[in-house]
Amino acid sequence: MVDTINFQESATKIEERLQQSDNIREELLKLSRTIIKFSGQSIENFHRGKTLEAKEKLDNAKKEMQKINQIMKEDLQAYTGIIGVAMQEYAEARLLYDIIENKILTSIEDLDVTDAAYLLGIADLIGELRRYVLERLVEGDINAAKIYYNIMKELYGTYLQIDFGKNLVPDLRRKKDTARVLVERTLSDLFVAQQSKNLEKRLDKENRD
Repeated sequence: MVDTINFQESATKIEERLQQSDNIREELLKLSRTIIKFSGQSIENFHRGKTLEAKEKLDNAKKEMQKINQIMKEDLQAYTGIIGVAMQEYAEARLLYDIIENKILTSIEDLDVTDAAYLLGIADLIGELRRYVLERLVEGDINAAKIYYNIMKELYGTYLQIDFGKNLVPDLRRKKDTARVLVERTLSDLFVAQQSKNLEKRLDKENRD
């Protein structure tokens, strides 16, 4: 008769490990959702001119991201899909804040996110910069709008050079296509705003003459 006691012992150990992995997974899901929430709130606060609140939400997201990275270092099998989403959202929020407030493009090393999350975060940053450009146009600040449009264009130009990653980052091609459309539309918006400004100046000059 085959003695199954060994399997019973193994099954108990496996169950314990699976339970531990499930607990880690639940913790990662919780942290990821919190990061996504804080990152989104940071972006919205920033666009509303609430810079201090935006920074506070970013700091909160960073603390949660540090917890995730610590868990990942201890358990490489713990990765779940939502972590990538959280890293991407965090990267987008940090990049937006730093590029406008600190005049720097934050490096991947400083963000401590995956390559894929950084690339996709840059792509989403282009969309947020378009929103920022439109806000400046509404306020009549065409010069500021041009500065951030040029940043959009430069980011997209560099983005185009990345081809290898499309096999490793499934969403990369779609993000590239979206970024191209946003850059083109923003140029069109700038052109219309500049023409309107030129006409306004010309009419003002004629009235004064």
